[in-house]
Amino acid sequence: MFFFSLCALPILAAVFCAKSERIERSRRLVSLVIWLQVVVSAVLCAPVLLDGSVLFRFTPDFAVDRTSACFLLLTNFVAACSLSYAPTFFRNEIVIAQKDVPFHHENLFYTTALLFVLAMNFVFLADNLGLLWVSIEATTIFSAGLVYFSRDKHALEATWKYLMVCSVGIAFALLGTILIFAASQHGAVPGGSLNIRELMACADRLEPKLLQLGYIFCLLGFGTKAGIFPLHTWLPDAHSEAPAPASAMLSGALLNCALFAICRITELVRLTQHHAICETVPVFWGALTALAAGLFLVHQNGIKRLWAYSSIENVGIMLVAIGLGSPVLFFLQALNHSVAKVALFLLSGSIIQRFGTKDLSQIRGLLKVSPACGILLAVCAAAVTGMPPFGAFIAEWMILAKSADAAQGVAVCILLIALAISFIAVSIHVSRILWGVPKPQLNTTDSLAQYLIPSLLGICTILLGLTAIPMVLVKAL
Repeated sequence: MFFFSLCALPILAAVFCAKSERIERSRRLVSLVIWLQVVVSAVLCAPVLLDGSVLFRFTPDFAVDRTSACFLLLTNFVAACSLSYAPTFFRNEIVIAQKDVPFHHENLFYTTALLFVLAMNFVFLADNLGLLWVSIEATTIFSAGLVYFSRDKHALEATWKYLMVCSVGIAFALLGTILIFAASQHGAVPGGSLNIRELMACADRLEPKLLQLGYIFCLLGFGTKAGIFPLHTWLPDAHSEAPAPASAMLSGALLNCALFAICRITELVRLTQHHAICETVPVFWGALTALAAGLFLVHQNGIKRLWAYSSIENVGIMLVAIGLGSPVLFFLQALNHSVAKVALFLLSGSIIQRFGTKDLSQIRGLLKVSPACGILLAVCAAAVTGMPPFGAFIAEWMILAKSADAAQGVAVCILLIALAISFIAVSIHVSRILWGVPKPQLNTTDSLAQYLIPSLLGICTILLGLTAIPMVLVKAL
């Protein structure tokens, strides 16, 4: 029942928004439905998370285990925070930024956003590599409408690049999926199979060359969707041009979907005798991605592009955790990154509306203009860079320690350099935003709703570091 509710709720709400001619009704309905979605997903995942079940199966090809249940809850929470903030954001576009947002544009935003959330949910529910691929392809289609929201030439360019680059990447992932299916036909499963649990049960009998080749293509394809260097070119443009609530979902939820697919296939290959490829390649590639993103962070001229490259850095760190064979550390890093990054993108939307520009050189004196926004920005920026006592510090420390234990000395050195560069770069950019002399003409209207969700997320980042993360790590170890 709850499985079908998880599917039906966003579909029904999307249909209502598509046909509604009163935007306030759509805003209220979306805020209600998306938080109800969080409750439904929590009830759906309860048997796995509370009863100690290894796997809870709904149909032959849809199931959840502990890892997918955690990501399912995180995805719906990110979507709830982002879409709850969206009505405030669009009201400010009209009132503060004095932009005329047609109601049918906003309704279309809610329609595609709800379908986007549905597609992401299916990524974590799919227990079949074919359905997993279809779900990730669906996220590309629905999220493209969010990127193109502003309907200007920059949004068009970003959307076109997003579709082209990710479509090429997802085509490689499809080829990898086909190769894994072919690997199962050679004596492992009569007729072949794409069911993940069935493949894991006969992993030793999978044809090794086809499996390894399929893994490389899947890593390349899904890695493109995750923004792994040098396949990241779509990500800064898409995150920068999308409205702030969409950017928050793209960074805080969509990237996790692609990495989750890589994690699933890595778990399969790790069960075979030819597991070295899934231990060395992701770790080195992840460390290289983190380093490249750190270098890009040094010279940035847009506030949302700054956080986009920060997301790429965190993608690299999460890929290292996947290569180390630790879904727990992968989720912990994803959790801390998602919570902090959603808050940063939402705050950046408010800052852009207030200052009337995305240009970092034009955004100065935020603490004078809006102390609440400045403090929240400083807290969440510190959290996303991995400063103690935030949860990301603990997760990154554990990833570095596990890398050292696995004799991945080169990766450890690269990661340390990447983390240092990223911390310094983000700290300099944020300090310039907070201090200095603001422009004389600014939009100065403040509202409680504007900072409610970012404040909630800011508190979560602190609590994750002080309480929840240490408890989970102690239990895991």
